[in-house]
Amino acid sequence: MTNSNKIFRYFLWLGIITSTCALAVYAYLGLFTRYMADDYCLLVNLQTDNVFSASLDKYLLSSNRFSNLFVISLWEIFPNSIAFVPALHITLWVAGLTWILYECKHLFNWNIQPALLFLTAELLALFSLFTTPNTFQVLYWRSGQVTYFTPLVLFTFILAWLLKITRSELKVNRYIPIFILLAFFSGGLSETIGIFHISILSLMMLVTYFFSAPSPRRKIALTLLMALLVGAFSALLIMFLAPANALRINPEKSSPTMVQVVFRSLDFTYAFLIDSFRSLPIPFIVLSVIFTLCSLIIFTKYEDKVKTPRLIWLLLIIPLITYAIIFATFAPSAYGQSYPVERVRFPAFIILNIGIMLLSVCLGYFLSYIKLNKLTNSMVLAVILLALFYPLWMIRQPMQTYEYRRLWAKRWDERQNMIYTAISNGETDILVPALDGYEGTKELELASNYWINKCAAQYYGVNSLGTFQLREDNDLDYFSE
Repeated sequence: MTNSNKIFRYFLWLGIITSTCALAVYAYLGLFTRYMADDYCLLVNLQTDNVFSASLDKYLLSSNRFSNLFVISLWEIFPNSIAFVPALHITLWVAGLTWILYECKHLFNWNIQPALLFLTAELLALFSLFTTPNTFQVLYWRSGQVTYFTPLVLFTFILAWLLKITRSELKVNRYIPIFILLAFFSGGLSETIGIFHISILSLMMLVTYFFSAPSPRRKIALTLLMALLVGAFSALLIMFLAPANALRINPEKSSPTMVQVVFRSLDFTYAFLIDSFRSLPIPFIVLSVIFTLCSLIIFTKYEDKVKTPRLIWLLLIIPLITYAIIFATFAPSAYGQSYPVERVRFPAFIILNIGIMLLSVCLGYFLSYIKLNKLTNSMVLAVILLALFYPLWMIRQPMQTYEYRRLWAKRWDERQNMIYTAISNGETDILVPALDGYEGTKELELASNYWINKCAAQYYGVNSLGTFQLREDNDLDYFSE
């Protein structure tokens, strides 16, 4: 191994260390997560009936997402799970992404170091969390987490397993019903993520059908992809037909036509891309630099690179596919006649980051035709080194919320103790100090008849639960900090 290759390998591990540190901060902040807003109502659903009946009632009366309560009921088995599930999601997501890349490495005979696969998974997770406008509602708020993050984590493992079965050429028939059920369950968590899944699966099926030679592996892949599409489409159809949808439609506005949905989605996607690059140029530039230069170093070693003009088409195809998938994820919001809210844009940021990474790999491949001298190679390694320190700078963003969230969680715990103390004293109409909501997520209001207060009162088993506003000078009369 040359000295340059050794240095590059050490740099990869440096990137893993810095990215792990940044992701660990996001995971650590999950310890300060508590119930808010819809969380109480979902927990009440689970208290009043078994999870199957509760899910059916929810589907008929309040929401078309029919799988959420099953996930929440699983987490509620474990005490204080709301505090550690964010860290578990991050860990599982990175593990699932790494597994996908590992299977691709062996399926397509990539000559790539395992460290680079793990670093790629970490960087995708980190930059997606960093660039999304409301990480709190996606990662920490349970109602948003189950709707927008959990299905993505499930989907990575489903795809990884599909690649594993395809690569191993296992008998596929016994897996078909399992994959249909997995896609159906995952799709029932969110219509936005369901369409995201359908877009990815359709793309994979088209690529497999038109760009791979007939083989047992090709047949296995197409069969399992079709099974996933059947499950995903079935989930989307059931959500579309849900009686509870009537509650979410503005009766003053008629449903848009398909043409209107298409043009709105196109406009929303364009606006999203323009706004993203204007507001977050540095993260995208750093991500591009890392993958362009790492690809340059890797491909420079290859003497038998395919030199064909058709590869240049990738520079056009990748942006088009990126735009198309983001367009598809915005379609439900376009149908609802509004620009996607912050948490709904999370999948779009994932696709945007993947698109940038793929374009950067292509650019690094084309640049590798240029022979690097010793000085140029050293300069490339120096830039990679600087870029791989960027995740440490990214820690500043989540850490700015640390003190507020720590204090808020401490006060939430103390307020809950007040509620339990009042209950033990026989009180059924309880007043407690108010806390502020966070990142657009609502908290208990002053009026006990507010919908969150009603759900919270049912959760704690009391007649009513209201709040009163504190002045700064008497905070310590109720809270320890």
